Amino acid sequence: MKMKTIKQLTFIAIFSFIALSCEQESIMKLDPAAASASTPSGKAGSADFTKFSAIGGSYVAGFSDGTLYTNGQKNSLAAIIANQINYTRSADAQAAYTFNQPDINSENGYINAGTDGVAGTPDDNGRMFLGTSASTGETGLYFKQPGDPAAIQTPYAGDKIALNNFAFGNSVLGHFLSTETGGPNPLHPLFNPFYARFGAAGSASPIAQFLGTAPSFWMAWLGASDFVGYAAKGGDVAQAPKPDGATLSAYWGQALTAMISSNQVAKGIVGTVPDILALPYFNFIASDAIPLDAATATALNTQLGGGFNQLISAAAANGLGVTAAEATQRQLVWKEGQNNLLMNDSSLTDLFPVWSNLVAAGVLSADDLNGNTIPDAIEPLMPYRYARMATTNDKAVLAAQGVLGLPNTAPGVTPPPVWGVSWPLSDEHVLTATELVEFETARGTLNAGIKAKVKELNENVVINSAGLNRLALVDLDGTYAAWATNSPLSENGVVVTYDFMPPTGMWSFDAVHPNARGYALLANKWIEAINAHFGSTIPKAQVGWYPGPGLPEAVN
Repeated sequence: MKMKTIKQLTFIAIFSFIALSCEQESIMKLDPAAASASTPSGKAGSADFTKFSAIGGSYVAGFSDGTLYTNGQKNSLAAIIANQINYTRSADAQAAYTFNQPDINSENGYINAGTDGVAGTPDDNGRMFLGTSASTGETGLYFKQPGDPAAIQTPYAGDKIALNNFAFGNSVLGHFLSTETGGPNPLHPLFNPFYARFGAAGSASPIAQFLGTAPSFWMAWLGASDFVGYAAKGGDVAQAPKPDGATLSAYWGQALTAMISSNQVAKGIVGTVPDILALPYFNFIASDAIPLDAATATALNTQLGGGFNQLISAAAANGLGVTAAEATQRQLVWKEGQNNLLMNDSSLTDLFPVWSNLVAAGVLSADDLNGNTIPDAIEPLMPYRYARMATTNDKAVLAAQGVLGLPNTAPGVTPPPVWGVSWPLSDEHVLTATELVEFETARGTLNAGIKAKVKELNENVVINSAGLNRLALVDLDGTYAAWATNSPLSENGVVVTYDFMPPTGMWSFDAVHPNARGYALLANKWIEAINAHFGSTIPKAQVGWYPGPGLPEAVN
């Protein structure tokens, strides 16, 4: 079967929440002298920024380009906010200030073990970068090699009390409340080997360890990673748990109550879960991303669509397990030009019992000549038991680019079927319309819970004996969509675009985490909320001080 080339850049899609660490790193504020004639300054207002600390997931930790590596971590969301808060201090205090993070101390970081599957070999994959092939001229994403698996195997050995950033990846909200998150039992369902680097095995939860450093002002961004991780895996619950808004609200309330109750004076800021589905990762592949010529479309309609459509229509017409509406919805039709992706949707009727009903009705043969329990007439249909064509209400994730348009040799047939064309994309590749509704409902429930809890705690006289309203809230719902709609953005004369293409893109090459420039934009949202709530005048980050995506590098 021939198919026109899909006219998009071929991107190797990698998504990682692996939190990495080695030793403590001191993050200094950027030197404004190189970028500005005057040094910004500000005032703390009613906040006490003597010791600023942060906790959260991969965004707060500084993930970028698919992993955590030195340059990405230096410009983490927490570090940029700390840089700007530093301008509220005296000149001497600014010069002496450090924001301590558990440094990954790795130029490339680590994503996976590469093609040989063995960690510690030269083909280990590190961070993603944009490259142009010297042989083909094609531009796409590549991995820096070798990756650095030792970076995640070396426990943090520094002074944990001196740390300011307790963020770690591969996290769900429940991790932050459990003493088992750091072990010592690696089989415990809440064990997180990437938090275990903090060395709190069995003694303290991440929240407790964070609070034990006695910050005078803190930021906490919890819950966002639960949604990012699930969505990035296409809603495949075998790879990431489905977020439940009510459960997450309860966990979040416990965490926030602990933080605000542990110190009667300390103040802080928390954030809602942003509109994750507006990320480039979920909008790169169009639902009609398959270009076909007339001959290929005709062959697909004849060899696959015709028989499938007749059977499901016959079942509906005879009341054999599927409704007429669903039979219409699931018609497989191809045409010359752009075509919708072929995908699986587990929310639909499983057609295996329907086809079995057709066997019982004599529409399909009951013969079983090869000794299987499934009749021969049904066997070739089994991969399509949940199949339908995608619509604009579905979102293919960027990871689907790794298989889309490529032959699937697993079935062992000749010619092999093509992913997304004659073979359905798997659950991990597509967020279905049903999953999207469930996702947004859960996100809305959690965000409502966050806002209600902040209001409740701000007004609680018992735990606010030193003064009410100790919590600021940054509502990030709609932030990403607004940036996308208004792109290109102009920040102090610097053009920023809502993509991951050089030189102006704000997202790193994993299309989920910002690059340094994007983290600066995000930091400014938090700074605005701090200033508004506490009467502070923290200067906003100058986006132009931070690097955007790198230009393509030549690769073999």
